[in-house]
Amino acid sequence: MLQLFLVCVDDMRSNWQIEEARTPYNIFILVTKEKLTYTIEGVDVQLEKGDILYIPRNKLRGGRNHPDGPHQKYSAHFHILQPDAFPFLQVEHFCKIRTRQLDYMTQRFVVLLQQWLGHLPQYQIISQGILSELLGHMGREAEMTVYSPAKIKLVKTIQTYLIQHYRETVSIPRIAELSGRSPNYISQTYKEITGLSPIAYIHHLRIQTAMDLLINNHMTIGEISDYLGYSDQSHFNRMFKKLMGGPPSSVKR
Repeated sequence: MLQLFLVCVDDMRSNWQIEEARTPYNIFILVTKEKLTYTIEGVDVQLEKGDILYIPRNKLRGGRNHPDGPHQKYSAHFHILQPDAFPFLQVEHFCKIRTRQLDYMTQRFVVLLQQWLGHLPQYQIISQGILSELLGHMGREAEMTVYSPAKIKLVKTIQTYLIQHYRETVSIPRIAELSGRSPNYISQTYKEITGLSPIAYIHHLRIQTAMDLLINNHMTIGEISDYLGYSDQSHFNRMFKKLMGGPPSSVKR
């Protein structure tokens, strides 16, 4: 359905700039830090942390940092081999939306980048599968207007709570009590809109934090497991391998 050509990250490059030129591929972009500006067919598109931008192929595109400074973003460049499989991508100019699940989308893009750069067996199939998932989430979020403002507000409230308490033992009944809703309604509504259960989202937050700690900290794997609230290291190892494709030891050398 997709043919992937390039996955990359622009990580706070002070000299980042793209001269205007036609794009040979479709481009999917996720901004994870700060701001930047794209110019697409003469139209300036302002982007900031949490924004997704889709640019169809053969569009005149340029880009530059925001005056405030550099930014961080992930991007995937690809061809669509079966357009009917991605009807939400059949746009004439470009599509910009704001994601409601930035942490999850970032974590998936990190895995996509690792697979693409690692060149392990079957990396192309795995990478194209992850990109299809990311595009599917984009399509779902583009249709979020079908959800009531009350549901959207509830999900934002739940997500804020989870981000603040993800290292603790989170109780769905406790969230339900704080929100004035039933536990079943909390779980069903959150998954309906984000595609993840609240508990699954917590694990994604924990494992994303674990990746950062493994790369940038001197903590041992056991210390990271305890810090993130796992009852035992074997549980942490299983969740890390499930979400990242390999054990923590493959990152912590």
